Amino acid sequence: MVPQVTGSRNARKRPVDLRGRRDWNSGLCGCNAGDDHEMDICCKACFCPCIIFGRNKARMDHLANHNSPEPTGDMNGGGCAVHGIMTSLSLLGGCVMQIPLRATIRDRYSIAGSCFGDCCTSIFCYPCALTQEYIEISVEEHSFPRGVGGSSGIYYDDPKRYRA
Repeated sequence: MVPQVTGSRNARKRPVDLRGRRDWNSGLCGCNAGDDHEMDICCKACFCPCIIFGRNKARMDHLANHNSPEPTGDMNGGGCAVHGIMTSLSLLGGCVMQIPLRATIRDRYSIAGSCFGDCCTSIFCYPCALTQEYIEISVEEHSFPRGVGGSSGIYYDDPKRYRA
């Protein structure tokens, strides 16, 4: 029997509280704080949020279903198109789609927070929230040993980038 290779859901060894919850790996404005240097992702989240949402959704779905990083680089899936249509119909459409995804990410990584907090963050700090979620998923993807899955362009770029 081949042992299953898994990534760490707390790769940076963030401290946890008594309920086993921890903080996000990057702050809400982490893209310009000098921590993760994700300004390119933040810009995409500002001007084309459907792309980052689609990537985050596809990467989370793949991690949940296959327990490995998305290997093909085809990370947009249908989430990007649906997000774009929802946003074009209503400015809050994309935000409404992001709230359950943010809750799923918080649940997967045992991050402290609430549905109300997810709702407020997704509506009022939308691009920053997308970037924060992107970084969180990337930290887990980078915790897998080399050669296991790996999204093109993010997993193999710089292995030290997402480590503590």
